Amino acid sequence: MAETGAVSAADAMLEKRKAEKRILVVDDDPDIVILIKYHLESEGYHVITAYNGLEAFEQVSKFHPDLIVLDIMMPKVDGWVVCHSVKSTPGTRDIKVIILTAKTQIRSKIKGLYIMQADFYMTKPFDLEELSGNIHKLLHLDDPVAPALP
Repeated sequence: MAETGAVSAADAMLEKRKAEKRILVVDDDPDIVILIKYHLESEGYHVITAYNGLEAFEQVSKFHPDLIVLDIMMPKVDGWVVCHSVKSTPGTRDIKVIILTAKTQIRSKIKGLYIMQADFYMTKPFDLEELSGNIHKLLHLDDPVAPALP
């Protein structure tokens, strides 16, 4: 019985930690944005959306998300520019970026991870559970939390 209580307490702590995390989903395909938003919200995350690079800049400035799920091929400002700007600006470089794109070429992956400094690179079509797992890892949700002092 105590083990169940411990598991429940751990689950409750994980849910609380997820609810404190802001994730920005940026894609020009509304279906993908809605799919990811619904999935991540069902897992307990706070999700913000944008449909192009300009909106992404506005949302980053307004909400300072913990993580961005970012498409590359978008109108107005593409994901490369957004990623480079986020990762090269002192006030935002701590934001984790997962590139989620149809660009499967190795040179695009190298550009995303090594030149643009994204934290992870995924290609479409993608698996929602894999995306969730990568978000979980990048946000260090399994890291032990020190208990609050009285």
